[in-house]
Amino acid sequence: MRNGYDVESLVEIICAKMFFSDFVVRNPTYTKNGGTEKEAADLLVPFNNYLLAFQVKSKVERNKASEKTPIDFERITKITNNAVEQLKTIKRVLENNWLKDIETVKGYKIPFLPKNFSHIIGIVIVDLIGEEKFSWDERTGFIGNYVFRHNMPIHIFMRDEFEALSTELDTLPDLVRFLDIRQQLIERGLFLLPVPILDFLAFYKTDPDEVDRALENNINLLLDDGMWKTYQDEFVSVIKRRNELNKQSYLVDAIIDYLHTSVGFSSFDHIAQELGIKGQGSIKGYLTSARELASLSRLERRVLGERLLRCMRNAETKEQSYSLVMKDQEASAILVLSKSGDREERQKRLYLLCAMAYCLLNLNQIIGIATEPLEVSNRSYDVFGLKESKFVNHNELAEQAKNFFSRPYAPDITEYQGKMDQDA
Repeated sequence: MRNGYDVESLVEIICAKMFFSDFVVRNPTYTKNGGTEKEAADLLVPFNNYLLAFQVKSKVERNKASEKTPIDFERITKITNNAVEQLKTIKRVLENNWLKDIETVKGYKIPFLPKNFSHIIGIVIVDLIGEEKFSWDERTGFIGNYVFRHNMPIHIFMRDEFEALSTELDTLPDLVRFLDIRQQLIERGLFLLPVPILDFLAFYKTDPDEVDRALENNINLLLDDGMWKTYQDEFVSVIKRRNELNKQSYLVDAIIDYLHTSVGFSSFDHIAQELGIKGQGSIKGYLTSARELASLSRLERRVLGERLLRCMRNAETKEQSYSLVMKDQEASAILVLSKSGDREERQKRLYLLCAMAYCLLNLNQIIGIATEPLEVSNRSYDVFGLKESKFVNHNELAEQAKNFFSRPYAPDITEYQGKMDQDA
């Protein structure tokens, strides 16, 4: 039977799958005023201006929910409340700057800068060990699964709920958006009755327009019981179709997971210095590249993965193939390139294409990804970025770009429908 450490490990695995081990920190410790080491949280996920702080609790349970006594429920409530209270530690750590640097699951030490985190989200996960053998309707659930405490929103999950949720929201942008919308609906009192988190997830997935309408117009929501089960049972073919469409998106995940392998290679520093950009060879450069790609939602990754695979196939018979993809954010784009031959030449070509597109479209940011054609024995990936950059030859680059680009690729697709055959 698993213990508390095992449960933390299981949650770590789920988080690493969703957020990548590049950004997951387990049991970060700090020293207060030269004293003994203390734990800031069970898990931290620092990402851009967001900090997700996890507290994980477990308890052995042998009785079904229908067979539990009031005392049984009180004990579960007590360990949950203890976890909520423990989250005040991370607030004190941030306020007093007690945590100077952290080590990711991948083993890289990175600076921890509290001033960077304008959004702190607390997540409590409770694992009732033994309940997994019961059917969903006989497992314990929380009525109050959200609180605002310690000046932060805190979302409360059963471990199996969080694991199920990870199959539908497996990127940081998607999870953060879901939690933010849930927080707004709860704090505005728009749920007429408490809603199990997976039932709301099913509603959020199947009727996003109604969710947006409720927020825009302060409309009360009364959701049917068992929506998650209905979603799982009646939308099997739709979910399967969505999962098939998403397969190409995991190419982007693979690139993110690959990027740490470039750390320490001087060739990246050489080309970066020549081009005047941050190289992948440094930890800072690698994390910057990984963070930019991890900032993409699953739908954005799907579009990008499809474009990159298309270029990789085309580059089998052409010198090179590239595509420019507009992001949802204004004045932001991603360029993908596949080209055979010397890697350094491919890096330079990537930079030139990015610079021309940046100037032609007056972008604020562009991310470039380059790799070899599809059929190669050893594959590499290079990722560069330009953000709020100035070019002395801006007009020249913009004019030159007209020979390389017609229009960016911006498909009109949704999570459950794909339109992937448009021309670049």
